[in-house]
Amino acid sequence: MPFDPNLPQANTEIDAVQMRAQLNGLNDLISAKPSVGEVANAVSLGIQGSSNNSNAVGQMSLSADGSYNSSQLQQVMDKLDELILALRR
Repeated sequence: MPFDPNLPQANTEIDAVQMRAQLNGLNDLISAKPSVGEVANAVSLGIQGSSNNSNAVGQMSLSADGSYNSSQLQQVMDKLDELILALRR
């Protein structure tokens, strides 16, 4: 029997079978929760894989131009936008 927060009702005698069922229902709810270790492991795995979000963004094969080059600057801005979008996944 699942846990029923309405039991036992006020001003009623306590029934051992009903109370045992309530305690077993609570135990089942507690047992179904993940442990601290399981949660920590899931978080750790999520953090480890988060850097993979940017793997699709290729490196730029540019050398810095000695003077202002608007074309090169635009390529850098485009690559930065690509990286930002990849990291938002």
